[in-house]
Amino acid sequence: FLFRVRSRPAALYKALGGFATNGINIVKLESYLSGARFEQAQFYAEVEGHPEQRALHLALEELEFFSEKDELKMLGTFPVNPFRRKGWEAPTRPGT
Repeated sequence: FLFRVRSRPAALYKALGGFATNGINIVKLESYLSGARFEQAQFYAEVEGHPEQRALHLALEELEFFSEKDELKMLGTFPVNPFRRKGWEAPTRPGT
């Protein structure tokens, strides 16, 4: 999803707090400066879960509260990669 937070101190911290309190893992968060003078940050995020799950739904409601009006855009959902589901393990070196 894409979102922009209000221009207030700690807005991003507060906007993302709902994910922590609802136990939702954020797996990707990228920022992009936008606007004519690049004065406002827009964020792209990926999380574990589906919007129909209560915990994620509550986290998104909190994010929407701290986002600029009409600036939360859901881009869709996709299945988790089996690599992520299984868990990452560091490769071993031969002979160790």
